[in-house]
Amino acid sequence: MKEGWENKTLREVCKIRPPKKEAKDRLSENELVSFVPMKVLGIEQKYFRASENKKLSSVSSSYTYFRDGDVLLAKITPCFENGKLGIAKELTNGIGFGSSEYIVYRTKEILNNEFLYYFLNQEEFRERGERQMTGAVGHKRIPKDFYEDTLIPTPPLSEQQQIVAILDQAFKAIDQAKANIEKNINNAKELFQSKLDAVFLQKGIDWEEKKLGEIASVEYGYTDKSTTEGDFRYVRITDIDNNGKLVTLDKKYIKYSKEAEKFILRDEDLLMARTGATFAKLLIYNDFEPSVFASYLIRINFQEKIENELYWYFSKSRYYWQQANNLSSGAAQPHFNGKALKQVIFSYPKSIVEQQHLINTFEGFLNETQEIEVLYNKKLSNLNELKKAILQKAFAGELTNKSVAV
Repeated sequence: MKEGWENKTLREVCKIRPPKKEAKDRLSENELVSFVPMKVLGIEQKYFRASENKKLSSVSSSYTYFRDGDVLLAKITPCFENGKLGIAKELTNGIGFGSSEYIVYRTKEILNNEFLYYFLNQEEFRERGERQMTGAVGHKRIPKDFYEDTLIPTPPLSEQQQIVAILDQAFKAIDQAKANIEKNINNAKELFQSKLDAVFLQKGIDWEEKKLGEIASVEYGYTDKSTTEGDFRYVRITDIDNNGKLVTLDKKYIKYSKEAEKFILRDEDLLMARTGATFAKLLIYNDFEPSVFASYLIRINFQEKIENELYWYFSKSRYYWQQANNLSSGAAQPHFNGKALKQVIFSYPKSIVEQQHLINTFEGFLNETQEIEVLYNKKLSNLNELKKAILQKAFAGELTNKSVAV
């Protein structure tokens, strides 16, 4: 440890979970305070601001108390592992109440609250906490001895403030670089989508434009209880990722039955999710193993000479998604059933040769886009590693302006 620094427990340098009596002594029961549910607490967002007020009497008995300047840390899974953490700012009457799953740290005179924020924001801190969590699955929490007795390096206050200033400057530059990279990724996706739109909207000579119900039949999948072993893989809506590819993890299986045989997938079958987060997304199934598709999926069977892959690319165009969103029902949980699917207008060349030519062209566009995404995601990963390294240096006493050049 750097000379002049001390290791202290968090409870030595912080008042943890200050008493609600402070608020009751300051305000009457009818006065307003900020209310901060878990969703307000950010990730890699130093300060949080509440947008909701409630009377002190309605929150003081059941919720956690804090005031401006206090540092809040989520103690429950997965919020803790995700890094939900922040400093309270501009609370109504300077006081807030929120989730019972918050740990509240009020720094004493020897500790800067922003310095504490950066310490708690370390990946290494979260990893140690995750290993010590206790409780039932889905309700695990970091234990009291972890969030109270963890040691924090404590340099003199003036040095803490210097470290915070360096971290602020470095992380601002990193966040700007990440924002630029994410913008470039989105631009690449937009360009790919624009190329698809140009083809399907402008169409060509000798093209058809028909409702899907005129050229294809739709078939709902099979309902059965799945297990971790069986005769057929059970392909569900959760097995379609955001790119329209088959997820290879968390496989489920069902046993053989005569009924299940009717729903066996063939190589290059076209499946669409009809509800949930992946609604209207399509998957082209490749024959990795004998599989049956589940009831929340729809198999599209073209009755005319149309390449399944061409419709898969069509499903990535804005023109398709405008129709899917307009034809779907349900706001919180969109539904896109077979009846709605049959109303989708699809434009396509009648010539199989031209269809295959378009597929090859789209494949080239997609490969270019994915190469760009891989490149930029690598840069994002490098920036995240840089953040991690900078924080490690900060709490090892090795941080200087020269050591954090972005």
